[in-house]
Amino acid sequence: MELFDRVRNLFHRPGRDGARRKTGSRLLILLVVGVGLLVFNSVCSPGGKNGASTRYEIAQPETGYREEQQVIAELAAVLNQIRGVSNVRIYLTVESSGLAEAVADQEKTRRLTEESDSGGGRRVVDEETLRLTYVKLRDAQGREAPLIIRQAQPRYRGVLVVADGVGDPAVKARVVEALQAVLNLPSHRITVLPRG
Repeated sequence: MELFDRVRNLFHRPGRDGARRKTGSRLLILLVVGVGLLVFNSVCSPGGKNGASTRYEIAQPETGYREEQQVIAELAAVLNQIRGVSNVRIYLTVESSGLAEAVADQEKTRRLTEESDSGGGRRVVDEETLRLTYVKLRDAQGREAPLIIRQAQPRYRGVLVVADGVGDPAVKARVVEALQAVLNLPSHRITVLPRG
């Protein structure tokens, strides 16, 4: 309470302008309290500097690249476990990355305007507006993310595998069969070549 009295005494001096000074001091105190609350909120908010922004992208190019590299690494590890196959190197051609479909509220408006002038001319303006608002979910830390209703797996155009041991037709057939099952590709889009 003593601090408040000191601040009040700084701005409120008795005299003929007492009422004006009193109003000014109250405004200054409100200003200081408001700035203090803003600073406190920005420092102590759950999001902080690293909080989730309202902008987001469902598919990010670098994320897709990392996922593709992970798929290649897992495929190479699995193919290296096939009997007779070793030292596998894979080149994968992506047709489309995995897409996520988010829930969105649609607001569609249509405005039809008909104008006519004194010379007998007539003009019709048909204006249609579609506004999408994505539905967001907030987790316990305050981060927001879109509500995903459907997520499609990436599609691949083809795959090239170079490995030791695939010169044997039986081993090569096992590799092609494994790639067909995992990548959902027809055999004519799978190329398996021996190393060397």
